[in-house]
Order: sequence, then structure tokens, then C-alpha cells
Amino acid sequence: MAKTEAVGFQLKTLAELLQKIYAAVDLSQIARAIVMHVREGLPVTARFPGQLDTIERRMVMALEDLYLASLHPEGPDDGMNPSLSIRISTAESYYQNQIEGAARMMDRSGMVTSDGSILRASAIAIAEAAQDIVRRRSNEYALDIARDQEKLGAPPSLLFQLDGTIVWSNHSLTEMTEQRKLDHAKLLQTACRFAAPLCASLRRREEPTAKSQLRKRISEIGVHLRATVMRRNESAGETLLLLEVSEAKRATELSPRELQVARLVSQHGSYKKAAEIANCSLDSVRTYIRRIYRKFGVSNRMQLKARMIREGLLSESN
Repeated sequence: MAKTEAVGFQLKTLAELLQKIYAAVDLSQIARAIVMHVREGLPVTARFPGQLDTIERRMVMALEDLYLASLHPEGPDDGMNPSLSIRISTAESYYQNQIEGAARMMDRSGMVTSDGSILRASAIAIAEAAQDIVRRRSNEYALDIARDQEKLGAPPSLLFQLDGTIVWSNHSLTEMTEQRKLDHAKLLQTACRFAAPLCASLRRREEPTAKSQLRKRISEIGVHLRATVMRRNESAGETLLLLEVSEAKRATELSPRELQVARLVSQHGSYKKAAEIANCSLDSVRTYIRRIYRKFGVSNRMQLKARMIREGLLSESN
């Protein structure tokens, strides 16, 4: 009976933590929810403000780095800012270290009703919730800036797309594109204005105004700006210019690299072995696996292997 009650208490605590995580509107609130969970699991005499503040600050940084790493699934690009390259390369391990550090603090408390297992079990859900927040806020900022531009009679707004979600377009854009008045330099200039809110949402700083500052900020966070012209409903002459801010795609189909990693992990049951065979870092494998789990709707290696077999991507003998 005591064991049943303990399990029930853990499930209740897990549900409460996830409820706070999903209710958060920015990364700071997620980090704060984690810190409060840790604090409540510690004896009063062990609740040191300095340690808790450090956990909160590092957790925000870890969640930001995870998002940046999701924009670079293949790892850092050549010529990338060295500090950014390091952050992307170590994002997964840094995040896991912060989760594990907070969990061990709870383990050491010695309280019967507190351990770090709940926090460890929530790690994937926390990371995904954080990335959803950044994407959602970026879309909202982009829409606000587009509306403000039109109210002021500014040049036509671009159609802004983040992870496949279109948030704004207008008729003037069609005319502008048809008349070929939007050259590459002008496109990048407009792109910088639209990227400013994305920068602000990631770093939680004042929005830079000078174009040089914008370009520097964009370079620092590694956001990729790519524009393409697409035609839809050609009979009406509708032309849409898509500005993609990120190379991450929300889809269910695995990329060739993701498929390779999924097969290796399913066959060998080891991230380390998969990294050796795929000739990539352990952090890269973990980043791929996070994306694969999300696309396939699974949460562990056994479920992944079963899904791979069911989809005909892996033979049962493996």
C-alpha cells in the first residue's frame, strides 16, 4: 500500500510540474518552474538562494542552446562564430547536465517524498515545450512587425514563414514581386527587420535598431535567412515570397541522415555505437534522436524500433 501511495504521489508531482511547464510563455518561466520543483523537494535548511538562482540561469541558457542546435541538425557550419559553434556542439550534453545536476541535488536531500526521477523523466517534454514557445513567440513578433509596417504605409510586408507556419502576407507583395522590384540586397535588408523579433525572443534583450547590429545579432545566433518565390493559384496571378527563418522543418518523414541514425540506434541500442558508425558526435546523435522521437511520436528506443519495423524501415531480424 505504501508503495502504491508513493507511486501515486510521484505521478501527481509529475503532472503538476508538466502543467506548469506547458503553461509557461517564455523560457524564463520554464526555468522558474524547474527551480520551484527542485526547491519544494529540498529541506528548508538546504534551500540556498544562490544555488537555485544558478540552476535557473543555466537552465535558460541550456534551453536557448537546444533551440539553436535544432536549427543546425547537421552540426555547426564552417566559418561559424567559434562561441556559437561550441554552444551548438554541446547543446544536448549541456542541457542533460543541467537536468542531472538539479536532479542530483534532490537525490541528496534524503527526503522520502523527493528524488530526481521526476525531473529526469520530464527532460524531453521540457525541451520540446521550450522550443514550441520560441517558435510561437517568433511568429507572434513577426506578425506584429508586419502589421506595424502596413499601418505606417511602409513597403509591402513579406510573407513570414517559420517551421512551415505562414503568419502574414498581403496583395502589394504580389505586385512588388511581379514587377521584379525586390532584388537580393533589398530582400536581405527586409529580412533583417523581420529577424529582429526572433533575436529578441531568443536572447530576451532590447531589440537592436541599426542594420549592422541586426546583422551581427543574426550572425551570433546562427539564424539562416533564405528567400524563395512560390506560385500558388496561377490563374489569379498570385505570387508569394516566403522568407524562411531557420532550416528546421516540421514533418513526419525522416531525412536520410535521421533514417541512418534511427536504424543504427535501433540495431545497436547504443548512442555511442551509432555515433561511431555514422562518424558524428554523440551530441549530434542525441539531437537527431530528439527529432526522430518527435516525428515518430515515440519516447524510447524500444518504441522507436517497433515503429521502424512497422513502417518497413527495419527488418525484424535486426
